Amino acid sequence: MTDQQLADRFEGIELPRWEDDSTYHQLLSSFSAILPLRCASDLLDIKVRKQILILSEGVMVRICRLLEAAAIEAIRNRTESIHLGSLNSELIAQSLVSVSDRSSRRVTG
Repeated sequence: MTDQQLADRFEGIELPRWEDDSTYHQLLSSFSAILPLRCASDLLDIKVRKQILILSEGVMVRICRLLEAAAIEAIRNRTESIHLGSLNSELIAQSLVSVSDRSSRRVTG
């Protein structure tokens, strides 16, 4: 845990990494339903599902940040949809930097 107060109050546990199974499909379906995009995304396509797992290494926070960054990029470039071509390693790098940046802003801010 990065927050010392939380670390002092709660025992940390490691969550298992996501795998391409029915619960992962449900997770992606839920994201599809709540993403603020005008067009449907291909999140349940087998290649897209696997690309998300590869880029995020199956880690929940990375999946969330990747999809958030992909949605923002889809809005910026006016495609309004997440597809295989929009999921790349540069996007995950940017989303992970933003996680680190958010943490440092909370600590120093």
